[in-house]
Amino acid sequence: MSSLSNIKLHYFTVVKGSPVKGRGEHVRLLLEDAGVDFEYVRHTGEEWGALKQKLLSEKIRAPTMPFITIDGKYYGKTFPTMRYLSKKLNKYEGSNDDETQLLDVYTDIVGDWTLKWSASSFGAFTEEASKNYKENIRPQFHNTFNDILSDTKGPFLLGENISYADFALYHILEDDIEGEVNVKTLPYLSAFFEAVQSRPNLKTYLASDRK
Repeated sequence: MSSLSNIKLHYFTVVKGSPVKGRGEHVRLLLEDAGVDFEYVRHTGEEWGALKQKLLSEKIRAPTMPFITIDGKYYGKTFPTMRYLSKKLNKYEGSNDDETQLLDVYTDIVGDWTLKWSASSFGAFTEEASKNYKENIRPQFHNTFNDILSDTKGPFLLGENISYADFALYHILEDDIEGEVNVKTLPYLSAFFEAVQSRPNLKTYLASDRK
């Protein structure tokens, strides 16, 4: 914990009209759960264009948001940032090589889901493609994670201990539900969702305005 000081999380002011949609919230949920002090720095699209050029001039390769800085040093990309923070915090990681590999797999699946959700939500998609997403693609991801969660003895992806992949899974569910899908029809996914929401620090955060 002592090496994590002066943390700033950078992301867009709003995504699709919301301050909590998108990948920035994956990282924020981890920081909030850990009780780590950080500053959330929000940028408009125009501001990001200028900031991106500044980062490129500083030889930051392929900068994207979200990213964090720790004492001014840049750390980028969503899931690598979450893994880095987990290592520094000595929590939210796998307890052995097999679990570590599984978490890599699970975040890759969340990443695949996020890309398909983004294409459906923001891209130039047809009504037929949108219908296919809602009726086929989304339920497939729900069923996949319900099956994964059914293999453990606890509510989280690795069992009793929450991991950085759990924060990623929780937030894509948040982004994608939008009142259209009731995860309670999937018992293990429902138990997972409620377990994340019940964590003390997250319970307080989720009850806030989340701006």
